[in-house]
Amino acid sequence: MRAPVDACVRRGMRGDPSSARAGVDAVVKRGRDVGAWNASASGIGARNVARDAREGEWTDEKATRGVRSVIGYRAFVVDARVEAEEGVTSADALRRAAAEANARDDEGTRSRCTIAFGDPSALQHVLGVFKSELAKFDVLALEPTSERAFASACASKHADVVSVRAGGKLGYRFAASDVRAALKNKIWFELCYGEALRDSTSRMWFFANAGALARATRGGRDGVILSSGVERAIDVRSMHDVVNLATLFGMRESDARAAMTTQPYEMIALAGKRRLDASAA
Repeated sequence: MRAPVDACVRRGMRGDPSSARAGVDAVVKRGRDVGAWNASASGIGARNVARDAREGEWTDEKATRGVRSVIGYRAFVVDARVEAEEGVTSADALRRAAAEANARDDEGTRSRCTIAFGDPSALQHVLGVFKSELAKFDVLALEPTSERAFASACASKHADVVSVRAGGKLGYRFAASDVRAALKNKIWFELCYGEALRDSTSRMWFFANAGALARATRGGRDGVILSSGVERAIDVRSMHDVVNLATLFGMRESDARAAMTTQPYEMIALAGKRRLDASAA
């Protein structure tokens, strides 16, 4: 069995330019939380992580390796989320995130940009104007918020992932024609279990939306990945816990494991091929 991949851990993107770094590369910058959380759970490796955190020895790369080794993940994909309709604010955030993504050299960390949009024309504007910046990310995800946006995301030739914001009422339904289009275009649907950890209302919506997606994708067998979508390392869960959660909204245990191992590996590999093909065009 392959080690799992977390295809989406969040990083802070708002505020002054320094907050992009201080806003924490999700788990990468949460070494102290990780050490404290694992100190009572995972033996010698966890105690070493906790010791290093207390002694202030964390670097970006060391923190990432520590988190991966303690909870068994092979890699994390660090996500920068922007709103297509926010104009200058998103433009500045996207440029900063692209610069950091280009500079990242830890082999266990990948970069990702998620573009949230409700109007397909706003998405096309971002894809056109920021083509060079988006090419610096390893993965491109789209987060639709309307029926038209969902259909556009599923038909996209640029996207690797359609991220489902499952913690609230969705502005669209999983139409069979759109789901088929996404699968034909080799686009994965993503559920972030972090939505179920926030509060009881988010948890209710998460299970309703996750169940609907599972039904639309043959119990999650067709093109589904399970990610955390969290900003704090303490909220990252083991594969065993996530698999158990997935069985509650209709996925089989084997399919849930594949959604954290085989499917993310395939998605990242295909995303890399897309970037190479685009650069050669």
